[in-house]
Amino acid sequence: MKKIIFLSLFLGLIFNSISAQSQKQVLTELDAYLTRTSNYMGNCPYAVIVSKNGEIIHENYYDGGGAITPINQDSRWQLFSISKSFISALMLNLVQEGIISLDDPIRNYLPAFESKGKGGFDRRDVTIRHLASHTSGTTYNRDETPSGFPEDLSKIEIATEPGGPFLYSSLGTYLLELTLEAATGKDLDELLQERVIRPLGLTSTGYVYDEEHLDGRILPMKPDIYSFSKKGLRVGTGLFTTARDLNAFGNFWINPEKLFSKELRTEAWKLHGTSIFEGGHYGLLWWLFTDHGGYVMSGYQYKVNAVIPEKNVVVTVIRYPQNDAYFEKSADKHAFVSFGNRL
Repeated sequence: MKKIIFLSLFLGLIFNSISAQSQKQVLTELDAYLTRTSNYMGNCPYAVIVSKNGEIIHENYYDGGGAITPINQDSRWQLFSISKSFISALMLNLVQEGIISLDDPIRNYLPAFESKGKGGFDRRDVTIRHLASHTSGTTYNRDETPSGFPEDLSKIEIATEPGGPFLYSSLGTYLLELTLEAATGKDLDELLQERVIRPLGLTSTGYVYDEEHLDGRILPMKPDIYSFSKKGLRVGTGLFTTARDLNAFGNFWINPEKLFSKELRTEAWKLHGTSIFEGGHYGLLWWLFTDHGGYVMSGYQYKVNAVIPEKNVVVTVIRYPQNDAYFEKSADKHAFVSFGNRL
């Protein structure tokens, strides 16, 4: 049975008003927070990098007692849902180049969506924006996140009005993968490498599909346990990278002009829906803490890349829990935004 603990036990003083606190003090409190959460999650390994004005001001790697080694600046971690924000960058780059529009109906690319369908709402109204914001309403066998995806896309129905309620949907991200591939005629992996990973110099970032592609830098989540990338699921999960590459990717979003304009960036960072389950606001494959000036990439098992553009700060935390402990995810994301705001 999962343990449940109130995150307030962890937060300590970090939500106090911002006063004249030294950078060293803030980073000491950040390390203490990570130590407490690591202990709670079974002495879990983690990496943390904090950068300000594009320069790393804090970097630490913890091996959790050595169950998973080596853990250092070269170690490659699976990012799970943080992968989504890389796809957000790809998508905005394609918009910048005039290849797609966020408001293109996906029927332009997927013929199965050229008819209304049997659901309560019209499949022809679903757009790329809806898929990327989890507001498409797409279901298969009445499930937004089915265990398998239909070979016949005409069996997908629209249960809620496109652009309406936020409903996390792996079916929606599957359709987004198919849509981007159909729009460009290229595999998603090739697209991401060509348009995001190589231009940004993220040399340690990529998909890893099976044991044959393992190298000594790729970490298992637990001893000998890997979760490999799978075609059809690559928008929502599957990327591996180092903590340094991930922090550099966060810094890119502060000044994204290498791939797209700041005006386009606002599309990813504006409210598209609210998740009751996660307790947070959502943009286009991003979590939003706009009241606190923060924008968060978030992945399974408490992986967080928090970008605070007004402070030119990025807080990168990658963790691999070694037990099934649970605490509230939205507050954990907020914690790292708060640390960043104090630097």
